[in-house]
Amino acid sequence: MATSFANGEYGRMFENLHLKWDERGALFVSIDVLDRPMNVFDAGLLGELDRLIDDLQDAPGIGAVVFRSGKESGFLAGADVKQIAQIRTAQEADQVIVAGQDLFNKIASLPIPTIAVIHGPCLGGGLEFALACDYRIAEDTPSTRLGLPETQLGIIPAWGGTQRLPKQVGALQAVTMILQGRKLSAPDSLKCRLVDRIAPPAEFEHTLDELLDLLLNGETPRNPRGSLVEWLRDETSFGRGLIFRSARKRIEKNAKHYPALPAALRAIETGYESGIQDGLRVERDEFSHLIFSDTCKNLVGLFLQREQARKRATWVSNVQTPSQKVEKIAVLGAGTMGAGIAQAAAFSGFDVVLKDINDELVAGGRARIEKLMRSAAKKGVLSAPAAEERLARIQYTTSIDDLTDADLVIEAIVEKLNVKQDVFSELDKQLSPRAVLASNTSALSIEQIGSATKHPERVAGLHFFNPVYKMPLVEVVRSPATGDAAIRVLVDVVRQLGKVPLVVGEGPGFLVNRVLFPYMDEAVRMVSEGAEVTAIDRAAKKFGMPMGPLELLDVVGLDVARHVADTIGSLSPEPSPTPEFLQRLIDQGHLGKKSGRGFYLWKDGKRQQPVELDRPSGKARLPEPVTLKKETIDGYQQRLTFALINEASDCLESGIVSAAWMVDLGMVLGTGFAPFRGGPLRLADTWGIDATAKTLEDLETVCGERFRPSSLLLQLRESEDSFYDYNSKKSDSSVAASEGLKETQHI
Repeated sequence: MATSFANGEYGRMFENLHLKWDERGALFVSIDVLDRPMNVFDAGLLGELDRLIDDLQDAPGIGAVVFRSGKESGFLAGADVKQIAQIRTAQEADQVIVAGQDLFNKIASLPIPTIAVIHGPCLGGGLEFALACDYRIAEDTPSTRLGLPETQLGIIPAWGGTQRLPKQVGALQAVTMILQGRKLSAPDSLKCRLVDRIAPPAEFEHTLDELLDLLLNGETPRNPRGSLVEWLRDETSFGRGLIFRSARKRIEKNAKHYPALPAALRAIETGYESGIQDGLRVERDEFSHLIFSDTCKNLVGLFLQREQARKRATWVSNVQTPSQKVEKIAVLGAGTMGAGIAQAAAFSGFDVVLKDINDELVAGGRARIEKLMRSAAKKGVLSAPAAEERLARIQYTTSIDDLTDADLVIEAIVEKLNVKQDVFSELDKQLSPRAVLASNTSALSIEQIGSATKHPERVAGLHFFNPVYKMPLVEVVRSPATGDAAIRVLVDVVRQLGKVPLVVGEGPGFLVNRVLFPYMDEAVRMVSEGAEVTAIDRAAKKFGMPMGPLELLDVVGLDVARHVADTIGSLSPEPSPTPEFLQRLIDQGHLGKKSGRGFYLWKDGKRQQPVELDRPSGKARLPEPVTLKKETIDGYQQRLTFALINEASDCLESGIVSAAWMVDLGMVLGTGFAPFRGGPLRLADTWGIDATAKTLEDLETVCGERFRPSSLLLQLRESEDSFYDYNSKKSDSSVAASEGLKETQHI
């Protein structure tokens, strides 16, 4: 018997779908996954859609089906990553993939036209669902993004994405989107024919009605096809062969560490060569293999850690207690960092005051901000009118009087403690007692800065990374005097900025710079011993770092690194040659990328050949290569990486952060530490605590006592635990102690 969709009883059969019958003969299906802030594909939604599509196969009176989201947050963010992480066997993986593939095949074969109505994120499985529909219409807003980012999790699109996307946008565009995990704006999606219509919010419903009317009248509207060149490139075996060969060459260096890249290419090629059914089979096989790889486990782990860090409850006690509302943010210092912070704040909807000591510096900051905002508009991140509206939110000044009504002040001036203390003392007098004061210092003591005020409880660190608009991490630094209210305000502001907060404790360099310094220090030590600059950087990049440590020093600025070295270098049990070595380069005008000369020459912002350095001739002390988990780690890589791991262990033990995952997330987001390795402490767990400690002991013999294994590492080796075991056991101990305290209080 045919199902009556006009009957309200049918709609009540679902928890995640809401059905509405249109008098024109259209069925509107609103997707609103129960108890989720964002729509994701879980078992419940997949099951309900499957039942609905089965019933639609023979449903008289329906002229079209419109799928849209019932949530303001967006269309569909894809599959539930937590459920992906819980897959334990190849059979489970295969069942998940078959369920999605079968469902989307049914949608694609429906005898009635289907429309996916997209706003906000339409990613992963969400886009695969939309591709199975006949038509797509997208709302033209900055939040609308369409893409298949699965390779960034170490897997591939496996619900038909590698098959349907190429047929929709062409081989070149599909390969680029999938391998890079690229997310397209609504205009870019229209340009490449990923969607059929776009419209701004005010015209969106009207545009949808126009498209729906055409379909209900039996018309089949389509975007114009591409040019002859595009046809030759995408639709001929010769053209596609060039695309695939070029893609294989591009990913060759990363294929070992990111096996999802060649796997995705294989699935795309199979679809073209043998048809969609064979392509879907390759999708399933590749997914079932990749999901159990270390790369996938680490990338999925980092994704979940990032989500955890963005939850208010992770950092803030009394989560239901609202924080003081921040509407106006003042930024002191109009240099690169200050201007970047002010631009990010205005972009996110805050009113902003940018102050510096003279008109020339303020004008320089204004020029930086305008360039950043208009660049964002040019790239489609926001519209040109929206960019101008954001710019209008910023007030530029040289007077401290203009800061008096700010709810939050972020200081980003010169890295000199006495100067910062003078500024904070003055701010303490001028601002409301409720205002929060934060320093963007990268290494100085927040406690000492706050000691210059009468209200140290409202002083904290807010350490952004350069460039601010691109780097996702912000360290929220809590000194012993910082109050809960200040932390609550800063965590909420960071989240409003669209960034990831990481609450860290007081200590030289906080977390990221403290862990990174021994890595960079070791690189400078090796140069001073006679090692070639390019050999050191090449070894780091081969290990998986985005750039070598010496190139990174150039990008950061040797003068900035020199200040950090002064603060953090004292932690080493051995005197470091780095501050003196960097100072010699600085005295010769070598400031790094910004001066065109550092460890490398730079031209138009691009790295050139290494400079000739004045240093003693000799040979760097390098240990013999060591094999860890079937991977050979050479001498350069050992000195760089194990210095970093040892310091990361110290930070965890000393309480700079309370969990191993916080160290790992901080290093990946703050420094680009090889994501496929999961972070330094996850890497030590992967290699094995005993093997890690033994390698450090060998390094101590060759290079000195700075490589002596941390006491926590030795403790873990003795107890046969891992860093992540240590975390869970420490948490269990805290819970037990808390329960014991409650019991005592109850008695």
